[in-house]
Amino acid sequence: MTHWLAGLIIFLCALPGLAADEFEFDSSIYEKKPYELGGYLEFKPEYLDFNQNGVFYQLNFPDDEERPSSDDRYTVALELEGLYRFGQSSMNFRGHSEIQNNFFGTEHDASFFELYYSRSGEKLSFELGKRALKWGKGYAWNPVGFVERRKDPGDPELSREGFIVASAEYVRSFNGPLQTLAFSPVLVPVTNDINEDFSAKEDLNLAGKLYLLYHDTDIDFLFLTEGSSIGRIGVDFSRNVRTNFEVHGELAWVNDQSRKLLGAGGELVTVSESATSYLLGLRYLTAQDMTWILEYYHNGSGFSEAEYARFFNLVAALEDSGDPELLNQVNAARDAGFSAPNPMRDYLHLKVSQKEPFDIVYLNFGFTSILNLQDDSYSLIPELGYTGYKNTELRLRAALTNGNSNTEFGEKQNESRLELRVRYFF
Repeated sequence: MTHWLAGLIIFLCALPGLAADEFEFDSSIYEKKPYELGGYLEFKPEYLDFNQNGVFYQLNFPDDEERPSSDDRYTVALELEGLYRFGQSSMNFRGHSEIQNNFFGTEHDASFFELYYSRSGEKLSFELGKRALKWGKGYAWNPVGFVERRKDPGDPELSREGFIVASAEYVRSFNGPLQTLAFSPVLVPVTNDINEDFSAKEDLNLAGKLYLLYHDTDIDFLFLTEGSSIGRIGVDFSRNVRTNFEVHGELAWVNDQSRKLLGAGGELVTVSESATSYLLGLRYLTAQDMTWILEYYHNGSGFSEAEYARFFNLVAALEDSGDPELLNQVNAARDAGFSAPNPMRDYLHLKVSQKEPFDIVYLNFGFTSILNLQDDSYSLIPELGYTGYKNTELRLRAALTNGNSNTEFGEKQNESRLELRVRYFF
């Protein structure tokens, strides 16, 4: 922990910051240039304190003689994004690469999160390539995000990898209660080499979004037709009740979806049923510049408390017996979603952030909490951010989990985590 103490001292010493640069007006910055390039370089050391009685700790460290109590993890990441304009068209990209050293060794990965061609007109635009679409109004979860990868509810603003799609958007404006209408069809192909993680079956998927700005309320109607994935429809909305108070919601219905559950003997059983998921949230900004985001999420495809308890019982039986057949059943259950983030049905998400507390310039404070309403387990993530250095962001963050045995957060691998993120933008 000595290196963590040193990191904390460095973080606190940075708070005074630098004096703001004098303002100079340069009209050239408002001219669109043919090239744009930016991104960040990030260094993130972490200290992980393991929950040695947790189910997922036992699964990830099966060897009793090599089970560590903690781990020091170091990650260096580089993210680049840019575009090249030519006429009404542009080529756009976002690349992400990182190298990480942890208990298991050194791992590295590099990929394009986005790489697509775009052409924009007055009313009609078109995109082709790898694109990270963002559907839905929710902050932590998006039940109507039919063509995107899941967010990390503990850090929803992280960049996510897109899918290869062909999409268009047609926009019309009106004078009256209906101010704007936009329709966006999306084609998502799935083959052995293209979007293979979108679904297990090869096919062409058609999705779409109809957007309305009606009486100052944003409304989307969304769909994904039956293809390689199950058909589904959804609706979302967002409205500013007051300038500092916004409400939003999402509703999604999935038709005849296959789910895998654990039977009494630990075997996986497939059931088919329709499922409804929804989210209701609010965002409130106080006069003291404190932002509150509160969301309730019901996952209609999630596991009940009794269904999830069978998974814990299966792992306990594996620990007692070491039976290879039980190990196969446990691994199959993990692949079926029992180890996914927030796999159960009802959650509450709260994020509070305060700009410049105690009038300390460039400092930000916040905390995030996720509560599983079925088993009363939860996570708590306090953080401090500092932006006093030019083009540099410092973030000190802790993550704590709490819950009884056989609960989601009570069985997590990490009991606590401390991280320092140093991100330089260019």
